[in-house]
Amino acid sequence: MNISIESNAKELQKKLSLFQKKHLGKATNDAINKTLFGLRKEMMKQIVKKLDRPTPFTQSGFIVKKSITSKLLGILKIQELRAAYLGFQIDGGVRQGTPNVAVPFTKNTRLNKFGNVAGKRSGLIKKNTQFQGTINGVEGIYQRMKNNKVKLLHGLETHVTYKPKFPFFKIGKGYINSKFNKNLDEKIKKEIARAK
Repeated sequence: MNISIESNAKELQKKLSLFQKKHLGKATNDAINKTLFGLRKEMMKQIVKKLDRPTPFTQSGFIVKKSITSKLLGILKIQELRAAYLGFQIDGGVRQGTPNVAVPFTKNTRLNKFGNVAGKRSGLIKKNTQFQGTINGVEGIYQRMKNNKVKLLHGLETHVTYKPKFPFFKIGKGYINSKFNKNLDEKIKKEIARAK
């Protein structure tokens, strides 16, 4: 899952003087990289606005593959581990359980500040009074109470359906359209000034 900026520098070079050709590649390369690093910052801001309390791990999942002058192509991508779950926030779709997706019942479950089940990585069953089972047709993690009743902590679903919430490609296209040409003009002027 990535967004790329590729320059049409070869077509542009045909129309330029020898002096301009010498500096165009460096200026274009620098403009691509400046735009991508700016886009990375913008994505980190937007993901906080669009998603409910994303973790720092999720926010830092955007990676820039820098452009080089011999191949004027730069890429902003989502790191693979984050892309596995962010894909559902970007495109929507159905997430299949492995074997089941835990759905917290927030009134009964202790959640961390990001809205996730606290300590989920260490396992959903935290105490010897908790167990996995099916009661009244609902599979989940339950806790035995002192009055011999049980409390549902997490439902276990075979799949969860997501609607798109994070417009990754729309943000990318909008940012690139608003910034790249300005960055290119700036870098060309800088290269010309340096050559004088």
